[in-house]
Amino acid sequence: MSKIVARVGRRDITPRDRPVRLAGHPSRTAPIADILDAIEVGAILFEGPGRRVLLLSFDLLQVGTELQDLIIGKLTKRGFGRDEIVLQATHTHSAPATDKACAPLGIPDEQYVAELGDVVDDLVRQILGQEPTQVAFEIIEGPLRHSINRRRYWPFPTIGRMHGFNLTSIAFSPNPKGPKNELATVVLMRDLRDDQPIALLWHYTCHPTAVIPTNAISADFPGKVRERLRERLGPIPCLFLTGFCGNIRPNIVPAPRAIPLRERLQQLARIAFFGNLFPSPSADDWRRWSESLASELDEIAQQPAARTFNPQQLRIGSASVPLSTFFHGKAPAKPLCVQVLGFDDALEIVAISAEPSVEWEAEIGNALPKPPGCIRLHAGYLGSLCGYLPTTAQVPEGGYEVEGFQSLFGFAGHFDAGQIGPAVLSCVQRAFEAARTSLRRAG
Repeated sequence: MSKIVARVGRRDITPRDRPVRLAGHPSRTAPIADILDAIEVGAILFEGPGRRVLLLSFDLLQVGTELQDLIIGKLTKRGFGRDEIVLQATHTHSAPATDKACAPLGIPDEQYVAELGDVVDDLVRQILGQEPTQVAFEIIEGPLRHSINRRRYWPFPTIGRMHGFNLTSIAFSPNPKGPKNELATVVLMRDLRDDQPIALLWHYTCHPTAVIPTNAISADFPGKVRERLRERLGPIPCLFLTGFCGNIRPNIVPAPRAIPLRERLQQLARIAFFGNLFPSPSADDWRRWSESLASELDEIAQQPAARTFNPQQLRIGSASVPLSTFFHGKAPAKPLCVQVLGFDDALEIVAISAEPSVEWEAEIGNALPKPPGCIRLHAGYLGSLCGYLPTTAQVPEGGYEVEGFQSLFGFAGHFDAGQIGPAVLSCVQRAFEAARTSLRRAG
């Protein structure tokens, strides 16, 4: 019999009574009331011998400092310790702003943030009133084909609004040869009593940043996937963990069409000045791409499980490091935080409060090898997101993930290439050590 039990829930968090500023696009300054699809928060409370952890996944660009502090304050009154709360954002660029430090990306509506804090508090109250369910995990893996690396060396002169004139640059451009991670992972949780699904957690490494139109509230592709899964599994919570996709975005190929000569000349001019930019997809292009992703993910979820087990042990650990350890100059008053969740030696989740480049997966794997047979999921967008997290090799290269993002996230300075690797890996290691310590104490 499993020693891990779960309680689950979800709530709609779509603002419907007034327009609000959305986060994610600095050029989108007007409040938005149109709704393309609903956004929500999903919750799973895992409880094991002497330990518990509450995982919350929000359809937001980021949770942000104000909302994080509000939720922690409310849940502390319900008996939760800080380390027992994991706040994840799906990173959709079409949800209300929630972080004042990133006001250039969208000014938060304070009333919405306060209401969202109340919604989460009531959701957790409801979950705590449930009868715990003993669970079995089914882990299914399979490849998708929907993302592309967006960092590309451009050997010609370019002019950018963020980096000025450069003879050569790392352009925000399609890089088919660049690293990415197309492996999707589905964790289906079933009630041991009747084998019915109670919740689902899925992971993929791709920016949710391409929904069309951009002037409407949307959960982006995590919402499309959720709709498809619920058609088959019922209205269960479907939580999305966004991978280390700081330099990975949707690979949407526009449908072929006749291009007028004037538009062709404009495209050539843009390439000459700015590099080989991404094409502009239409609403139909987005629909085809997102429906394809949702369909293929649902097919993966129906394949035989790579691992099925009844979890016996729950590990949780956290650590943080000041940004000043590896960034010199002005930076938000936020540390870089890491939280680790482990279920037996079968499943690990490593969450970081940043937008890490995909190469960090290998960096962490080399420094801290996972147990044999263990499936490890890397998730960005934890809690109070501090900004992008480039690797040691990327810092001297520059580019949006190193320099271009800074003014949008409250940064002004430079990363220390010699310190960023050791600082981040040491923080991850301490989180793993804290998780192992928590297991010994629980035992």
